[in-house]
Amino acid sequence: MVLYLGYCALILIAIYFTYGILKISGEGLASLGYENNFIREGFSDKQKESTEKNLKDQYNRSKSLNKIMEDGKEKINAINDMPEYEELIELYKSWFDYNIRWEIQNAIVSGKDFDKKMERLQKLEKTKELLDNYTL
Repeated sequence: MVLYLGYCALILIAIYFTYGILKISGEGLASLGYENNFIREGFSDKQKESTEKNLKDQYNRSKSLNKIMEDGKEKINAINDMPEYEELIELYKSWFDYNIRWEIQNAIVSGKDFDKKMERLQKLEKTKELLDNYTL
């Protein structure tokens, strides 16, 4: 019987110390107020004001950027409506297609600097893909 009471006492002491250590490490250290205490709950008043100011500044900048984008979209749409612009895009597509075919033929026939010509061809092909995927 005494043996069981001893075990129960040891278990209760262990629980008590564990609870106390957890309580001290969580709440106790935060309430001590040390400068280098890295336990933070929420913002301090300075941090909150600074964050709010930064957010307002970013919001105002994004509103002005949105206005610039709307003006730019109007200009883009005005240019897209011109028939000459569509013809110009088609001319560029055909020029890139011709240039790619010409470069491939020259690279194969000459056999010189094949790698350099292939790098240039890849750039031309990317540009042609952009033009092909461009919608008015």
